[in-house]
Amino acid sequence: MKNLLTLTFASAVLILSSCSKEKTIDDELKEAAATMNKMTPQILGEGVRLDSVSAKENKTLQYSYTLTDDVKEELKPEEINNYKSAAKEEALKSIKTSPDMKNFRENEVTLNYVYYDKNGKPTTDFSVAPSEYKEK
Repeated sequence: MKNLLTLTFASAVLILSSCSKEKTIDDELKEAAATMNKMTPQILGEGVRLDSVSAKENKTLQYSYTLTDDVKEELKPEEINNYKSAAKEEALKSIKTSPDMKNFRENEVTLNYVYYDKNGKPTTDFSVAPSEYKEK
């Protein structure tokens, strides 16, 4: 999963860093999302597909994924919570340590992750705020 998140982040970071400094961060995120959406849907690993990326207000980028092998009603709450916890931990680690994530850190971008089951039902979500990845 680490490689999946890094690939997704790296794409957005490259786009973000190549944008004109005269644009706002929100404008740059909109451009990054539009560019990334040209590559979606994209299978990121076994059972996970990146469906879309969208820029939200207040320096927020949202990734929407489908868990292609799962049906929400067939998952136990602890399975969902364990997946969410592991995914957030991996996202935090990547954001804090990856050189590719430098622009996100410097621009204090909030990252939202939304996961749907294979039938399109919301299954879990989480956000990573600057206050979480800027902790010492």
